[in-house]
Amino acid sequence: MFTIGGLSGVMLANASLDIAFHDTYIFNIYLLIIVLFIYLFNLNNNFQLKIIKNNFYFKEYSILLDKDYFEQFFIGLLEGDGTITVDYINNLKKRVRIFISLKNIKDNVNMLNIIFEHIGGRVKLERNNTYVTWYATSRIDIDKVFMIISKYPFLTTRKQCQYQFAKRFVKNKVLESINKEEFYVLRDNKYLNQENLLDLYNKNFLLPPYFPSWLSGFIEAEGHFKLVKYSNNTIKSSQFVIGQNKEKYILKAILTYFKVEHIKICYSLNKKGKNITYYKIHIGGKYFRDLLKTHFSLFPLLGDKLNKYVLWDSKH
Repeated sequence: MFTIGGLSGVMLANASLDIAFHDTYIFNIYLLIIVLFIYLFNLNNNFQLKIIKNNFYFKEYSILLDKDYFEQFFIGLLEGDGTITVDYINNLKKRVRIFISLKNIKDNVNMLNIIFEHIGGRVKLERNNTYVTWYATSRIDIDKVFMIISKYPFLTTRKQCQYQFAKRFVKNKVLESINKEEFYVLRDNKYLNQENLLDLYNKNFLLPPYFPSWLSGFIEAEGHFKLVKYSNNTIKSSQFVIGQNKEKYILKAILTYFKVEHIKICYSLNKKGKNITYYKIHIGGKYFRDLLKTHFSLFPLLGDKLNKYVLWDSKH
């Protein structure tokens, strides 16, 4: 358990290690020793050394991220930007697909390639190279992803419903004969239990130990860093914004994690869906920015959202 600047959470073993040196020469020598030590002595094959350099926000530093962090981050990213779908092939064959599709930006490509290296699947460019997509479609890749989900269960009801529907077609080797009409009835009703889950979690939702890493993946998908300026270039408003359809408890959990439960959760009707309530939180102020900075130093963003956060923070 850790508490830093009012931010508390659970640190997993070897989850992160921040190393910062003011002297660039000493830093590079020390970093070289670490890399050689890991590779020559093969202390832990799960370690991935990632160097993040940014002139706006951080001085050159390194973060030692283990396999658990990538898996937990992946689950959060999948909940926000991913989809689990099932295609009908024939009565005895259904195809499960899991994918995450993002704008084709260099850092998003790098992030999905990291997921490919640690989790499997494949990465390809789509829609005239405007989007980059990570796919898991083979039985081996699907089984691996499902194993990760069993370790770090989904926190949103929508993904839980998608997962339970897809699991029906890969959970065992006994093929269940389901014709096309039966399949589409099942598919169209896969969210029937969502309201019951929403009711349960709105009354009683507990933050799991992997919530901090999950949250960074979720923010990578759903978070926004909003900055509005006056005509003289001074800041009019600065806020971190994140929202969800129906799942108010997720936003409440974020407020609880950052210890800012007094922040109001706003809501409106989603224009794209009938009778779907969209919940949103706006959080600003130096106190929260400090909490956010501490959080990301321990549980870093890995894609283009890191650049957006760094630029946002540098304006203050």
